[in-house]
Amino acid sequence: MSEYITISEISKLMNVSVHQIRYFEEKEILYPAYIDKNQYRMYGINEIYQLSHILLLRKLNVSVKQIKECMMSYSASDYSQLFTETLKEIESEIDQLMTLKDFIQKVLKEHNASQNKPENHYQMKYFDTRHMKQWIQLGEEEQINARNLYEKRLQLPNLFESDLHYLYDYNRISICFESVRPADLKLEQGYYLIKDFIVTEDNDILEEIKRLQQYIQENQYSYVGEIVILEKSYLSMFSNNSLLYEIQVKICD
Repeated sequence: MSEYITISEISKLMNVSVHQIRYFEEKEILYPAYIDKNQYRMYGINEIYQLSHILLLRKLNVSVKQIKECMMSYSASDYSQLFTETLKEIESEIDQLMTLKDFIQKVLKEHNASQNKPENHYQMKYFDTRHMKQWIQLGEEEQINARNLYEKRLQLPNLFESDLHYLYDYNRISICFESVRPADLKLEQGYYLIKDFIVTEDNDILEEIKRLQQYIQENQYSYVGEIVILEKSYLSMFSNNSLLYEIQVKICD
């Protein structure tokens, strides 16, 4: 029995299509060991190893054109550099996937938590100091619009994947997102009165602030600092035509 195998047999051995093997021959990176009298392409152990190297390089996203260059002129150090660069790219992709995984877990966790919270229910929650980077500043009657977002686009790379904090302080609204130090301002640590609410119309936020102030007065609380409206726009995917917000205010000790 011949020690060589046919193109059909090598395709099964290496789990690659006959069409792909013929393509590699067309591009001059893999040839059969010989063609027999019946015009069958025959492949030996050397061609098997060569094909395995080609398939590995394709897994590294090396183009067929570059593979030909590799096989003709690459030294050991060239291959070492190629693998090193590919490893860096893979590690970067893994980091991006882990970040995406964390974000998806966060979205699911917050969505499930919002489903279990009773409506119109205030509660106390302790927060550590939060450092904020100011993004957009508006007057009390102004609203965020597409132009605001476009002009400030470079300051928030993953737009709306972060929790946006609207800080209401007298006649000024600062839209911020959490940041590491140094930051533009900070929300002090302490207990905050908080409540989730849904916005479907433009004036819903101002109405919710009035309800919060009324609740504080009725329960004889005192608060300090800005009223914080936390927007979780990514949760709006679970609720058509509405946005989920959380209102927060620091209660005096």
